[in-house]
Amino acid sequence: MADEISEARSVAVPGATLSYRVEGAGEPLLVVGSSVYYPRTFSRNLRQSCTLVCADLPHFVRLGPDFKYESINFDAYAKYIEAIRAAAGLERVVVLGHSHHGNVALEYAKRYPQRVSHLVMIGSPPVNIAQTVEEAEQYWASHAPEERKLILQRRRSSVNERRLASRPPTDAYISHYVADAPLYWNDPDYNASWLWEGMTFSMEAIHAFRNLYQDYELNWDSQSLNIPVLVVMGEQDYAVPHTLWEGVLPKLRDVTFRLLKHSGHTPQLEQPDEFDHILLRWIQDEGGAKAKLL
Repeated sequence: MADEISEARSVAVPGATLSYRVEGAGEPLLVVGSSVYYPRTFSRNLRQSCTLVCADLPHFVRLGPDFKYESINFDAYAKYIEAIRAAAGLERVVVLGHSHHGNVALEYAKRYPQRVSHLVMIGSPPVNIAQTVEEAEQYWASHAPEERKLILQRRRSSVNERRLASRPPTDAYISHYVADAPLYWNDPDYNASWLWEGMTFSMEAIHAFRNLYQDYELNWDSQSLNIPVLVVMGEQDYAVPHTLWEGVLPKLRDVTFRLLKHSGHTPQLEQPDEFDHILLRWIQDEGGAKAKLL
């Protein structure tokens, strides 16, 4: 086994500095979204088989006063990811994104197909926000046990809205996400606050990022982007239900779909052994990535 790497590096972009953390040994895996949040979601075992390169995007960092929020778009994000790939010394990569970052990973692959060997989307919606919310409400109503629904009511009622009103908006964002554990986690009382420790971001950037998905449509040209795609979803994900993919998968080619029964929105953390097995076996079966870390 190659010696493990563990170090933080950064790339400057207009109005921001994007960090990326390099950890592990083996097949390089470029994880887009955050260099703080996402390393916490992947197992130690995966780091023994892959070199994780977890990279920031502007909506999850401290931005400078000259940052232009209109630069939060798929074209700019693809350029930022490409700059990180080059700075990390990667050739063709397995690119991975969780939730809406899976869509960002796809948009990067569409713009730089020569740089991507495999695409992994975890808990990602294949449709726009309105359709995702509508399907989530229906899935919650028809599939969530009554006990889970009661837990959500209890957790939401325990949030001190008056106290949050005097705090930064990002505190409220995190608090509401943590309180909504029954929507996001197999364990409806899971405390996800530790994942957010040290995260610094602005709600203006978060809103700009979410606006990318108002009219979003998942698609790609299989002639120009001819790579294997892995989609991993959790059966207990009530925020981005796996049922969203039912009408989309038949229209796509070379897509492997896996559903983890005891996972919510973050299968790589909730069922790490199963997730690692699925990912590593899939990469092996699809020929492995022709990438290396210099």
